[in-house]
Amino acid sequence: MKKPTAIRDVALAAGVSTATISRYMNGKFHKMGADTRLRIEKTIKSMGYMPNDVARSLRSTKSNTIAVILSDILNPYSIAILQGIEETCAEFGYTIFVCNSKESSAKEKEFIEMMMAKRVDGFVINTSGGNDELIAGLAHEMPVVLVGRKISTGTINSVAVNNVQGVSLAVGHLLARGCSSLALLSPRIDHVSPRIERVEAFRALASQEEMQGIASGIHIIDKIAVEPVTEMLGNLIRQNRSPARMGIIAANGMLSLAVLKAAKSLDYEIPRDFLFIGFDDTEWASVANPSLTVIAQPTYEIGATAAKRLLAGLGQDAEHSQGESLELPVKLIMRNSTLI
Repeated sequence: MKKPTAIRDVALAAGVSTATISRYMNGKFHKMGADTRLRIEKTIKSMGYMPNDVARSLRSTKSNTIAVILSDILNPYSIAILQGIEETCAEFGYTIFVCNSKESSAKEKEFIEMMMAKRVDGFVINTSGGNDELIAGLAHEMPVVLVGRKISTGTINSVAVNNVQGVSLAVGHLLARGCSSLALLSPRIDHVSPRIERVEAFRALASQEEMQGIASGIHIIDKIAVEPVTEMLGNLIRQNRSPARMGIIAANGMLSLAVLKAAKSLDYEIPRDFLFIGFDDTEWASVANPSLTVIAQPTYEIGATAAKRLLAGLGQDAEHSQGESLELPVKLIMRNSTLI
């Protein structure tokens, strides 16, 4: 039996993306050149392609499905956001497709094209970075809301947190606890907006006049794993041989856990050897030994708010909608890792 022609086959034969084929099938000819439209038309006729995800006659109605593309589904931060999205969408009668891009821009692009072919009504995206133009173009066609991370291209609805506030709270708390040496540990920056914002906020604070005399440094971890974090932590503590009290901030939850594991492997005691603050109030943060002082993000609320904004935009003309960047406040929860 001959295998049915798929949208990917048509895209390959026409020399365009699957997203462009989807635009053609949806009658959005103004988004492509006349030569591209003609080439797609000839390719579809010659291959006898018929979309099989949803009947063309049903295209005028909503599918009541939302695509949720997350950069790392294993991250507790992502799980909490997903819960907020799923429960809010279910409340309004929508189901979701969940895609895990695994911090890969190529996988993210593939999922966007795949979900367009499935004719979802909208997208909630926690972007891996590197697809700014694609996402900006997508937002001109249908409702798109970004969660946690923003893009540099276009004006798109996004829901994130105030990272400047978060870093300021962490630095202020460590200074109030008597630290005269501060270090920010961050995952590799890449194109990830919260990492960029946290690093820039820390750098800006370190340059202020009231921070003169406070030793400060930014340290980038290429891979969040116990071995490289252990090496970096050991170097930091050895370099801080003066009586100065050291305070360390980890820029996300996964890195916070790696630091705690590294400290244990090195026989360091927190807060005796250094004070420690992490981002994200994960389930384990309050029961760790020591319990972890954190910058708590309203993760469930981020997801729920993003879903509500997306669903509210389904009845509007996405091409003419104005994007808004919403930043939710964070709070500091003090526990034993900074209690001296």
